[in-house]
Formats: sequence, C-alpha cells, structure tokens
Amino acid sequence: MSETLQQALRAIGGDRSFGGSGTLTPEKLTQLAQRAGLSSPAQIANLAQMMGLGTATPQDAEIPQHIVFALGDADCAFPSEAVQGVERLGDITPVPNTVAWVLGVVNLHGAITSVVDLRGFFGMPPQGLTPRTRLLVLTRREMTIGMVVDGVTEMRTLEGESAPAYSPDIVPNWAAPYAARAIKLEGRPIVLLDPERLLFSEKMHHYRADFS
Repeated sequence: MSETLQQALRAIGGDRSFGGSGTLTPEKLTQLAQRAGLSSPAQIANLAQMMGLGTATPQDAEIPQHIVFALGDADCAFPSEAVQGVERLGDITPVPNTVAWVLGVVNLHGAITSVVDLRGFFGMPPQGLTPRTRLLVLTRREMTIGMVVDGVTEMRTLEGESAPAYSPDIVPNWAAPYAARAIKLEGRPIVLLDPERLLFSEKMHHYRADFS
C-alpha cells in the first residue's frame, strides 16, 4: 500500500467530518481523496476497496469508474475522471444577462466556477433545492463548470447489459444529444453522458440572455 493511501485511510479515523453515521458517500470519498492528493480513478477505486466499499481487485481498479447521479426520473452518469469534485451547493453569486439555467458563479477552493442548473439546461421542469442536491464539478480540456443535479447516488464501474444508445425507453429525448451510451444494470437503465459533448456544446456557450 502506498504511503499516500495509508495517509488517506488514517484521515478517516482522525477527521470527525468523515464520521457521522459511518456511511462513506461518494461525496465524502471524493473529499477524502482530494485531501489526500489522490486524483486518478484507479487510486480512488483502491481507496474505496480498502474502506470496504467494494470487492474490486487490483485489476478491477483499472476499469473506469463512473459517478452516478439522479436527474428527474432518470439515472445518469459521468466518468469519474471528468468529475473534479462533488460539493454541497453553497452561496451562488448571480451573473446578469444570462439565461435562466445559468445560476451564477461560486468560489470553489479559491477558483471562481460557473454554475449551471442541469435540469434547466435540458429543459426539464424546475425543482427546488433539497438536502440531496449536489454540485458536480465537471472538467475537460481546461474548462470547468459546476452542474447542479438532484442527487449523487454512487461511484462504481458500469459494466452492464448494453442498451440502444437512443432508445426512447432508456434515453430521454433531452439526453439524446449528449448520450455516449446507455446500459441496463440489474434492470435499471443508466444513461452515460459524454462530458465533452456537454461542456463544448453550442447551447452551453450561448448562455447570454440577449443571444439571438
């Protein structure tokens, strides 16, 4: 076991913020990994295994991990390598002359980050914030945007039965332009979204309210 992973494990016992109910959520695991200086999916998978959160072998640690989250009635996922962090939603500073789905900006660990309401971006009905609401900090090619989602459920590998990429009963119409693929995992449909397709989409960059 590397010294970095040993330090990460020791942090569990020495930090009250990771105590509570004893349940290590994806959010807490991400925070712990960041605190310990871990960044790669393989390192996080190894840490999850050491914490008893899975039965992965060292070989399994090389299998890409995904962050699974809820958006309306759908379960979606981003590859964990594209997710810089999972945060609770703090104070947001509004930005004038932007469309409704741009909520504003927040200060995340010293960096000013734009915040997008993913429900609004996809044209879904609005929903008020709940204790489960989370900010997924998505990053690709030096672009970072915080995506507000209804809740983060787990971090795991997604090796399931392949489903048609644009099957209406699996992939909602709003997700189809951004879906990389879809799977059925134990009968549960999950839409795997493409971070680059989303972050660099034409719509994402037409955020000004006066755009025509």
